[in-house]
Amino acid sequence: MNIMYLTLTTNVLVTLLLLLPSPTNPKQIPVPVLASPTNPKQIPIPAVYVFGDSLVDSGNNNYLPIESNAKFLPYGIDFGGKPTGRCTNGKTVVDYLAIHLGLPFIPPYLGLTKIQRHKIKTGINFASAGSGILPETNNNLSLPLDKQIKLFEKFIKNNLPNMFADKVERHLSESLFVVSTGVNDHFTATRNFRGSRKFDSYLLKEFSLRIQKMYSLGVRRVFVNNLPPAGCFPSRAAKSRAIGECNEKINRAISIYNSHLPNLLGKLQSQLPDFTFIHSDLYEHLIGLRKTGYKYGKTLIYI
Repeated sequence: MNIMYLTLTTNVLVTLLLLLPSPTNPKQIPVPVLASPTNPKQIPIPAVYVFGDSLVDSGNNNYLPIESNAKFLPYGIDFGGKPTGRCTNGKTVVDYLAIHLGLPFIPPYLGLTKIQRHKIKTGINFASAGSGILPETNNNLSLPLDKQIKLFEKFIKNNLPNMFADKVERHLSESLFVVSTGVNDHFTATRNFRGSRKFDSYLLKEFSLRIQKMYSLGVRRVFVNNLPPAGCFPSRAAKSRAIGECNEKINRAISIYNSHLPNLLGKLQSQLPDFTFIHSDLYEHLIGLRKTGYKYGKTLIYI
């Protein structure tokens, strides 16, 4: 048994235990489980539900009345050789998570028919590229987090009972909910950066309200990405004085939000019974990739 500690707060310990294939039975399907100090019982993860922006969108924007930016090559060249609706050349972090958990890829909600929505038991992706926590962030080009949650609420009411009858609450409490959002809120409609301590304090409060709304719908296990280093995005790094260098002013402002996120999640856990979270430090991971790109044959890595 391999144990991975993924939470990053000092007052909470959430452990993701992954049962590896048995040496005597290498084809055994891994059975992932979560446990916590207050709930040591290991419970399998039956499904993954996804909320957020382009980092985790698996194609919802392809079904919106907009010109999706992920419909052309090189998107998808390393994942089937054609665009999939993902804003990447390959798989998203959610795709790898699904593989790791022994689950099928999580389909985009808008790409499913009504009949298909009645049959999906292993999770649905509600994420939308360009979206944010705030309802006004790119609301004409994406599904803001509020709309994603409303679609999820509709799915709970109209679809889950057909599959789980009176066990919907149990299904939701055992599922894992991935939330990766907030970076787009830091930019205005004209792409000007607006991050500041005051703004980040406001944004964190708004994020907390959305998590509490999800909790009221039955969500108990949440995997939260912090914000990526937006100052290293190609659109920013390409404009720096030393082309390719990150805009550290933007990154410092992003770090303000990230530094307070674990405490916010810890506070929610202390207030909401049975609420458990995994805090993923996406920021440091991506910064690390820039520094160690040479190990992967890359001399310069844009994020």
